[in-house]
Amino acid sequence: MDENMLLHKLLDIFEYKNEYQLKTSNIQPQDMYVLERLYMKGKMTSKDLSKEYGIPPSTLTGIIDRLESKKLLERSRASADRRAVELLVTLEGKTVVERHIKEDMLFSKNLFNTLNKEKKEMLQELLQELLQKVKKDTLFS
Repeated sequence: MDENMLLHKLLDIFEYKNEYQLKTSNIQPQDMYVLERLYMKGKMTSKDLSKEYGIPPSTLTGIIDRLESKKLLERSRASADRRAVELLVTLEGKTVVERHIKEDMLFSKNLFNTLNKEKKEMLQELLQELLQKVKKDTLFS
């Protein structure tokens, strides 16, 4: 199997993960990505979230609106600057993210445990090296 075919087979596995988690959470992968980031950070302004994760403001506004309508996050005025609006994950949102993280851990465990211990360790080392050395901006040039 050549590199391109390997890449596409891996993408199929991760697409399956996204489809599965969409069914279990009823949240689009991009929306879950934003919700997870807010969960990890505690609270952020949409401007900071947009900058830090490279999400266009117009796209982020739609995601925030969807998550807020599902009562998974809320907007609140920042105490330091009343003009700024901070985004906070609600208790229901935290429950959704924690369930999602458990699914991610189960997925990872089952994915890597398809290999014996030595191959699993070797693959993890190789993936770490790849991730440390890859430069996203050169992948299409």
